[in-house]
Amino acid sequence: MYESSELPQIDISTVTFNSSRWLSGFWESLVTQRYPLDKISLVIRDNASTDDTVARIRDFIAQNEHRFAAVSLECGANVGFGRGHNANLARGKGAFFLVTNVDLTFDPVAIERAVRVAQADAEDVAAWEFRQKPYEHPKYYNPATLEVNWASSACILFRRAAIEAVGGYEPRLFLYGEDVEISYRLRDRGYVLRYCVDAVCWHFTYESANELKPAQYFGSTVANVLLRMRYGTYGEIARGVLMYLGLILVPISVPGRLRGMLAGLWKILRDGPYFMATRKRSGLAFPFRGWDYEQSREHPFFVFGALPDDVPLVSIIVRTVEGRGGKLREAVRSVEHQTYPNIELVVVEDGSAQAKSFIDEVAASGRIARVQYHSIPKGGRCIGGNVGLAVATGEYACFLDDDDLLFADHVEVLAPRLTERADLAAVYALAFQIETDVISHEPWEYREVNRFVAYRESFSRPAIWHHNFIPIQAILFRRSLYDEFGGFNIELDRLEDWDLWVRYSQRQDFELIEKVTSAYRVPAKEGQATARQQELDDYYQKAIAARQQILVQMTPNQVMEYAAELAKIMYPVAVSRSRLRSIAKRIPGIWTLRRIYLTSRGVVDRIRRRVGAARAER
Repeated sequence: MYESSELPQIDISTVTFNSSRWLSGFWESLVTQRYPLDKISLVIRDNASTDDTVARIRDFIAQNEHRFAAVSLECGANVGFGRGHNANLARGKGAFFLVTNVDLTFDPVAIERAVRVAQADAEDVAAWEFRQKPYEHPKYYNPATLEVNWASSACILFRRAAIEAVGGYEPRLFLYGEDVEISYRLRDRGYVLRYCVDAVCWHFTYESANELKPAQYFGSTVANVLLRMRYGTYGEIARGVLMYLGLILVPISVPGRLRGMLAGLWKILRDGPYFMATRKRSGLAFPFRGWDYEQSREHPFFVFGALPDDVPLVSIIVRTVEGRGGKLREAVRSVEHQTYPNIELVVVEDGSAQAKSFIDEVAASGRIARVQYHSIPKGGRCIGGNVGLAVATGEYACFLDDDDLLFADHVEVLAPRLTERADLAAVYALAFQIETDVISHEPWEYREVNRFVAYRESFSRPAIWHHNFIPIQAILFRRSLYDEFGGFNIELDRLEDWDLWVRYSQRQDFELIEKVTSAYRVPAKEGQATARQQELDDYYQKAIAARQQILVQMTPNQVMEYAAELAKIMYPVAVSRSRLRSIAKRIPGIWTLRRIYLTSRGVVDRIRRRVGAARAER
């Protein structure tokens, strides 16, 4: 651990506008930080508040100024978010510049953790975005490196040298979009942005889930079009303008919609030439996805709470072999980044001990609560997985293949639900399927071509009998299931996970949480993808045959329910007899037709029997 004397002087910049109701909570969380207050200069700008914000700030300064290195307040016209922080940047001098809203509170160690990460990071890393709760920002980030394409400025630590080098925030963006713009500008100049998952703030930006705020609606749509003019292709610029015009024509329930959209159109016409004249310098491609910028991991309003101190131990089992060091490093890094505090990493290397030195380093770092490494004689994937299950000591367990990745919240999303629901055997989440073009296996180099959610299916026992819809790394299950039902079937070299889910769900259900918390790779090249799918298809019948010994007890009614559900899964069009009867009842004269049919069928049956008897006599 660092001593506090090794922590640098930092500036904390806030911009207020009618922010009175948030100040008490913000101040309280600030003065209780573990970071030494005498190394913090608090730089405040008020943008012409009309409530008692300024008076409350002055009261705070009078009572607490002596605790900080410095506290200063500047009051002026409402110049917007970016220009307000630029003014504060000019007044500060700390090596790091923390931009924060006041409608949030900090975890007690949040600022210290962010600064320590920044101190240890490379010089080309310009900013570290804090993790927000109760609603985590849903945008995609690299699970292994924690790099982001853009970082939210609700709470973010900048390297002063970097933000000054690019000139601070864009002054022509008043509210919304400034954080994306400065992120893109920093990356355009060669800097890297990082998501600091261990530095948590509680951001109260929404009164309720799915809230649509008019100021956000107007400001973010205008900013999106202007940012396309600076960072997008000409096709993306054209699409942005057409999208904006479409919003003017399509009625949406937003107060003051037409007036706000027309005012935004005037701003686009006024500032568009400036953004076009200051286009990006690099050849980087900056993402635009409709009105968003980055792919969403879905479920933006999933509620994260505070974890208790005594959470159950979760074992993450990684199977690997020689020659996959680069893949393994990425997978293990994603485990190190888990926000759930009680993790056991179990690495089983099949047929070699190449990974031992790396795993020893991981254990020595202390980032993971427990680490096990086991080198075993060559036996195959299933034997390696079973060794991992046998030695795992966690109450819950999950698998992570060495070329798969976990987002930092994976275990935090799944484990609390499994604790809440004693009736569940397992909980699983959505996963990105990443189509990957492999350049080199060792060293591990690749290009991600596409990513999307390929499986989105709520749990159904008939469905899991019929096909696998749960990627191996997406599910967290009770470790006791191994003691009850065993591990992988060693006769299966493919689809062994599907066979395991069928057995583990014999007595208790699984549950889906519709949030992307992991990712797995598939070949991007068509030939390789086809060959991979053929391997899985070839093992399908083997996996079906492997269940021959499984016995299931069901009532007749359950059998009928399962049969009906299986019919829907197996046949695109299936009409049950009960459904046919229901339809028939509504047809005029149906009962007369039925009597004619039954009578004629009886006559035909008698004729057939007589003909058959006559033939038998001959």
